[in-house]
Amino acid sequence: CACELALQNTDVIVIANALSPTQAGIYFAAAKTMGLIMFVYYAVGSAMANRFAAASAQADDGALRAHVREAVRWTFWPSLALGLVMLAAGRPLLGLFGAQFADGYPVMCVLVLAFLARAAIGPVDFLLNMTGGQADCARALTIAALLNLVLNLLLVPRFGIIGAASAVSLSLIAGAALNYRAACRRL
Repeated sequence: CACELALQNTDVIVIANALSPTQAGIYFAAAKTMGLIMFVYYAVGSAMANRFAAASAQADDGALRAHVREAVRWTFWPSLALGLVMLAAGRPLLGLFGAQFADGYPVMCVLVLAFLARAAIGPVDFLLNMTGGQADCARALTIAALLNLVLNLLLVPRFGIIGAASAVSLSLIAGAALNYRAACRRL
């Protein structure tokens, strides 16, 4: 989806146009390194999607709730553990790119908050997509992508790479909150 691509890349595009190539590289290295946490989210979501769909098709609300609780557990706790490991190893990991890349460590600290907030509610976008809530999910993703663009345009010139990390974090949290609200309303 174009909105997913926009959500994932707007920050880097804005930084590349507003800041130096060095700052863009530092941000990109920090953001993509911390982004490894999202593998947990997508792996659990992919593994649970068929369970969500089956429980929904059978109108088994008890099983659906149990699957959602299981997905949240399997998303949040490994994401938290990986986030702590990534933060503990953040400066040395970024140092592998070069000494000045350690300046991206605060970006990792900001982004981990959004990734953990998203993990705390589990793969709700997968849940919506498997239970007939595709329109709600698409709407949340569109709003998050637009918010990301606006916040990046406002925050990057003033706060640099921390502004970009904040914009992405706020956008991810907003999108997750919208999906969570839609899932609670729908299910």
